[in-house]
Amino acid sequence: MTWQHTNRSRHARGYGHRWVKLRERILARDSYLCQTCAKAGRLTPATAVDHIVPKAQGGTDDPGNLAAICDPCHRAKTSAEAARAQGRTPRRRVEFGPDGWPIW
Repeated sequence: MTWQHTNRSRHARGYGHRWVKLRERILARDSYLCQTCAKAGRLTPATAVDHIVPKAQGGTDDPGNLAAICDPCHRAKTSAEAARAQGRTPRRRVEFGPDGWPIW
């Protein structure tokens, strides 16, 4: 089963008051920095909290399955997950080294 956007409210999708509190806790735990960028040696402010293992694939809201992430990383990860779910090869994301030059 894949995730599909519906017209249900965020509360109906499981992102109500409890999620707002958990999201803030994860952002604080991760120092409000994107964990994907941090692994690549970049310091980027996080704007979202992401499920490492998507809920559609059995992931949970356990803090160990959550990470702070920036919008560009979140879009890329979500796009890659959707491509895999549809049997397509995800586009390769260009990574950048500490000097700012792309790593191919």
